[in-house]
Amino acid sequence: MVLLLFLAFRIRPMQPAALPQPSSVLWIAAHPDDESLVAPLLELWCNERLARCTFLIATRGEAGPCLLPEGCRPDLATVRSGEARAAAAYFHAALLQWTLQDGGDWPPITNELVAAIESVHPDLILTFDPRHGTTCHPDHRAICASTLEAIPLLTYKPQVWLLETRFEPFIFSSATGLTVRFDAQSRWYAVLDDMRLHPSQFDQTWTAGVEGVPPIQRAVYISPAEMVMQRTVRDCGP
Repeated sequence: MVLLLFLAFRIRPMQPAALPQPSSVLWIAAHPDDESLVAPLLELWCNERLARCTFLIATRGEAGPCLLPEGCRPDLATVRSGEARAAAAYFHAALLQWTLQDGGDWPPITNELVAAIESVHPDLILTFDPRHGTTCHPDHRAICASTLEAIPLLTYKPQVWLLETRFEPFIFSSATGLTVRFDAQSRWYAVLDDMRLHPSQFDQTWTAGVEGVPPIQRAVYISPAEMVMQRTVRDCGP
């Protein structure tokens, strides 16, 4: 599968890239809280530079934990869908909330992704790298793999960037040296603000951990898909 995704892109020489400045952004993710991993960058693009932003969330996150002391009523999917709406509103983003099974086998969704991308028509698509999904979550890897399969079928050619941050609580690092490092120190508050909008998933242990991240690690790493897919990265193993 990774080889097919690699071949989907025209081979170009590797060269450093600059942080993009899109006028519209589509964040494609698996779960309602995934945007916390890119919150400082979304803060810049969506809130400060007023890009037209859209979140496409594949699942309602019903397989996650419930950290609310009072429980998640009427059910976790409903609670997390509400949290997704709150997070989208924080970033002034439109929300496309899908209902694929969290942690389950998904049907083919390439055509649905093509239709969704065409309807939003973003300048830039940001999603995970299918080889590691930042946290090695299989849903993260699956949604990106499907997105990359959809890209060649579009009627236009948006920029496609992959999240190359690797997260292992509470360590943020780059999966490859072939990245743009976005210094997030001045916008680290966006991570905490976003996490507080997902109280079913992030309790005080999580927020304290993020607050304690050393300044040198307070960064978001992204790379153009066509470039980074030519580079071997540390994947999630067998």
